[in-house]
Amino acid sequence: GVTRTPEGRWSAATAGRPADGSPVEADVLVLAVPQREAHALLPDGALKDPGRLLRIGSAPILNLHVIYDRTVLRRPFFAAIGSPVQWVFDRTDASGLRDAPGAGDSQYLAVSQSAAYDDIDRPVAELRARYLPELERLLPVARGARVRDFFVTRERTATFAPVPGVGLLRPSAPTDAPGLYLAGAWTATGWPATMEGAVRSGLSAARTALTDLGRPHVNPLPALGGGTPKEVA
Repeated sequence: GVTRTPEGRWSAATAGRPADGSPVEADVLVLAVPQREAHALLPDGALKDPGRLLRIGSAPILNLHVIYDRTVLRRPFFAAIGSPVQWVFDRTDASGLRDAPGAGDSQYLAVSQSAAYDDIDRPVAELRARYLPELERLLPVARGARVRDFFVTRERTATFAPVPGVGLLRPSAPTDAPGLYLAGAWTATGWPATMEGAVRSGLSAARTALTDLGRPHVNPLPALGGGTPKEVA
């Protein structure tokens, strides 16, 4: 948990870190955890209406992993339109498959499905029957390829759910407790549930903390400034 020490510092108890299990103490603490965990960790009075964090829903991401016996995609990734497939990434190099013994010309594709509410609990066999024919439609070379492996990873609470009205629930970096800040894609970044939004939240928390400490600082990503997605697209 997160508590105040008698000296006014922040104390954070973490599992197994440091190795002796003793709490970490600091003058400033950035709480960079998902919204439900943040709600559980926040001390009393740190946030007005802390229950709103529990009203920020989550969205699942489903990843389908397909290994073909040959190259069927000759670009790093693509997005599909008018298809149940959203994004397809070539993971052959990143996974180490290209240099694996016996891999030959095999290619590893990852199909990433955001907000996969309808598919997140489907059995693997159903997902295979649903998506392999669609990949063959999108990638004609795959029609003659053999699928060496097909498996699924499921992240049921991968991101926050950017539904209408959620902006009113997302808190900014500073809390009402001096020295305690929030970070995460679910905070008030002005961005949807993206890695870029998560990075911006961390920069915002660090910038606010350093300002409150009276320490000079330089934006490590000046080109990103404070723009909106449209402005930096």
